[in-house]
Parts: sequence; C-alpha cells; structure tokens
Amino acid sequence: MQQKLHPIGPEYFNDQDRDYAVEAGVELVNALRKLGVDLEGIGVSAPCDRCSSVGYVLDLGPVEPAQALKMAATINGYAEESSRLREPAAPTPKRNRNRRAKNLNATL
Repeated sequence: MQQKLHPIGPEYFNDQDRDYAVEAGVELVNALRKLGVDLEGIGVSAPCDRCSSVGYVLDLGPVEPAQALKMAATINGYAEESSRLREPAAPTPKRNRNRRAKNLNATL
C-alpha cells in the first residue's frame, strides 16, 4: 500500500539550528557595531561532515591583519573604559571647615 503524501508549506524547509546561528550572528554584529566595529563578511556556514563542529558556525569573513588590529584596538579601548567605570571611586578626603554656629548668640 502506497503512503499518501500531503502538500507542504514553506515551514517544511525551516531549519531551527540555522535560524539559531543567524540570530546569534545578528546579536554579535549589532553588539560589535555599538563599539564601532563592523564585520562585513560575517556569514553562517552549514555543518561540515569532515570538521569537528557538529552544527552551524559563524564565519567572520575575510579580515585583513590591519583590520583585525583596528577592531581589537577599538574593542580594547571600550573594555578599558568599562573597567575604569566599574572601579570604585577613591574616597574624597574630608575638608576641615570651620562651621559657623547656628545661634549667633552662642558665639558672643
């Protein structure tokens, strides 16, 4: 007996693993862009049968050494600024002020 085949819709081709990788890539690119770093060649690659990776991977694209150094300097600059902001502020020394008496008669 032959199995009856039903029509399919676009969801037949959905790939949740790829969708997850794309969402992760979007988050990474947007976070880096907030820091002024752009990965123009980023993409998502399918799982490789010969590789140790078992799922989709993000390819960062062709990044020349000079571009990598510029990106690293930008990210490091923001990281250093963030570290400075997280450090507790040094306590300010108390100033010795001569307090005026509230009651002027008390000083006479």
